Amino acid sequence: MALWLQILTAVVLVGVGACLVPLLLQLRRTAASVQRLAESAREDLHQIAADVHHLRNRADALADLAATSLEFPLGLSRIVAGTAQALEVFLEKAGLSWMSALLTGIKYALTLFRRPKKEDGTKEADHE
Repeated sequence: MALWLQILTAVVLVGVGACLVPLLLQLRRTAASVQRLAESAREDLHQIAADVHHLRNRADALADLAATSLEFPLGLSRIVAGTAQALEVFLEKAGLSWMSALLTGIKYALTLFRRPKKEDGTKEADHE
């Protein structure tokens, strides 16, 4: 092999080595940064999941509180609607049709406030 070819090959190998070493060092630093980012994201996601779970529990408690606080008004509206229906039948027998029409309107207005019947009563299963 010619001397100039050997020198050229040696220069090329030194040049490639000089470029490859900093590149490999930078790749190593980048990989370490990516690993730190992944660990930080894992911790953040764990905290977010805990916060979402806490919010879901508070929303369930609030829904239960709302259902409990509406039980009395709903029961009262049923009583008033039943009374209105009984008065309507009584007033029809007495011949006061305008009063029965008014009571029918009140009865239908109160049916808007009634709680719809529960179909199954089961909650969604936890997926945790």
